[in-house]
Amino acid sequence: MNSNRFYQLLIALTQKEIKARYKNALLGFLWIFINPIIQMLVIGFVFSLIFHFGIKRYYLFLFTGLLPWNFFSLSLNKATQRIVWDRHLIQKASFPRSVIPLSVVLSHFVHFLISWGLLLIFLLFTRQWQFFYPQTILFQLWAILLLFFFTGSLSLITSCLNVFYRDVSFFTQAGILIWFYATPIVYPLSAIPVRFRPLFYLNPLSGVISLLQQPVTELALPSTVLLGQTGLVLLVAVLGFRLFVKKEKYFSDWV
Repeated sequence: MNSNRFYQLLIALTQKEIKARYKNALLGFLWIFINPIIQMLVIGFVFSLIFHFGIKRYYLFLFTGLLPWNFFSLSLNKATQRIVWDRHLIQKASFPRSVIPLSVVLSHFVHFLISWGLLLIFLLFTRQWQFFYPQTILFQLWAILLLFFFTGSLSLITSCLNVFYRDVSFFTQAGILIWFYATPIVYPLSAIPVRFRPLFYLNPLSGVISLLQQPVTELALPSTVLLGQTGLVLLVAVLGFRLFVKKEKYFSDWV
């Protein structure tokens, strides 16, 4: 299949995924904004009572972290199982199997971009000008690209392995819960003791979410850390692509 047909199939499956997600839902796309708002209110209330991180706009800080996290967690959970769920497609037609998990990620990415756009409109009306400085916009665009490539690459790995080992989907669900608290979302990166920060820097989402929250915390991520995490994302992308290409020819025998 040439690249043009690959992208056509990817777009078609993505559109199908988007339509199916909110079918018969009265509020439709508004749920991409309502869910993180509810999470923000509940988590923000609990953590603001127990911890004091010194962040004046804590709820805004929390919301800017929950939006990318929801994209990542929902995409990974659903994409991991999608090849097994779509076994009928694999058994009936010949096409690059990677479009199946990638269409899931891309559909959620569209939702994320819409929700992030709504957030920017709100910030514009509330005069949160720190989000619109040229350097801040460039860093946010870079963070969003890293988020998309990391999520897509990791989804290729987990969806591929889940075909052969169905425990992977259960491990992914449990791992995402732990990953949430191991990522600076409800707390700033500055709250982590300096001696433990190198461990958190091994998590690409730490840098991505810290960059998106930076206008609230006003704490810049060191350039060496940003370059290192960019390298980690590229490494995961190469590994994910090579593993998937190597194993996809055996999918029809296992699903």
